[in-house]
Amino acid sequence: MRIDATASVMTQEKRETPQEEIRLDSFFKWVWRGKWFIIFLVVLASGVATVMGLQQAELHTSIALIEVGRVWGKPLKDMYVTVEIANSPGFLQDVANKIGVRPAQLDRSVQVDALESGVPHSIYPILIRVTARHERADEAVRLAQSVADEIVARHQTLFDEAMAPHLERQHQLEQRLKELGSQPSDRDFAFKLEGELDNVKANNLSPTSTEKTHLIEKVVPGAAVRPDIWRGAVTAGLMAGLAGVAV
Repeated sequence: MRIDATASVMTQEKRETPQEEIRLDSFFKWVWRGKWFIIFLVVLASGVATVMGLQQAELHTSIALIEVGRVWGKPLKDMYVTVEIANSPGFLQDVANKIGVRPAQLDRSVQVDALESGVPHSIYPILIRVTARHERADEAVRLAQSVADEIVARHQTLFDEAMAPHLERQHQLEQRLKELGSQPSDRDFAFKLEGELDNVKANNLSPTSTEKTHLIEKVVPGAAVRPDIWRGAVTAGLMAGLAGVAV
């Protein structure tokens, strides 16, 4: 019985295999018969994509590089958090309202990201990069500058808040030393206050410890880039070819 069942299965497989081959042959025959139709679709789609690509204007790119400030060696805000905020709808709407453009246009034209450095297993952000693209070079500069100015302005508020207690401490130490200046018996205590005051002043004034968020360089127009026409034409041609084969 087992031998009969095995023989029956093998016979069925032998019958199915020619049928599958016949179906594949029929498929390729139909594709071959419609080759001119498929070629026509490919040429038409590629031609339309090429013409549309040629009609697109060049895009000018402007880049603003921002260094995040710090107070007493501590960054005002995490760079990745700053990038997420700068790409948020609320932030873009605030900037768009100030410069008189639509938020959707600003969202399409401007991208904020973190410029990273280091080795693959230890990547860290070093700068914030604002990239603006527009058909006009001056508008690309304006968009990049506006977003960068808003980031700097918001960080200015953080800087003032973080510096307030340190400046107040410096003022208190200076006033205390003035009061002790006419009392020789408190010279040891005065020396301690002077040492603390020197440390506070060094951290308040040293650019390596305390610095405001600022642009690295002036924002200028970058190179003009034309959209990748051939990639669009090839993609359209492949899609048209697949559609023709399906038909």
